[in-house]
Order: sequence, then C-alpha cells, then structure tokens
Amino acid sequence: MRDPDSVGVLVSDLGDAGLSVVLFRGGWADVDYFDGLDDGGPIPAFDITSAAAFGTQLDQWVSRVFGNLGKS
Repeated sequence: MRDPDSVGVLVSDLGDAGLSVVLFRGGWADVDYFDGLDDGGPIPAFDITSAAAFGTQLDQWVSRVFGNLGKS
C-alpha cells in the first residue's frame, strides 16, 4: 500500500495566469502563483488541519489569482 507525503494541484487559464499548490501531510503547502499580468510569487500556507480547510484555502487562492470565476 502506498502512503504519499504530498499531492499537487496545478490550475491555469488560457492566458498566462497559474496557481501551483503542493499539499504536504504535515499540514502545510507550497503555493506559488502568477496572475498573468505583473503579480506573482509564493503565498504562505500552513496549519491546514483537514480536507475541508484545504478546500477553503484552495477556493481563496483561486479567487486571488483568477478572480471570482463564474460569478456575475
């Protein structure tokens, strides 16, 4: 049986914006982004204590990088 230490997610759009997240078993993540214009870099991410907390953080990171997609 495999027991991974991390899982990665890459979110991108048709332009140059991108969000890269690697979630580690210890409750932290390596998060980097580029908004497609002139802003980018790492985003601090620690104290992720559950899958629900990770989902909430991921939603916030996606909103930060890509705006409120699908919202009118």
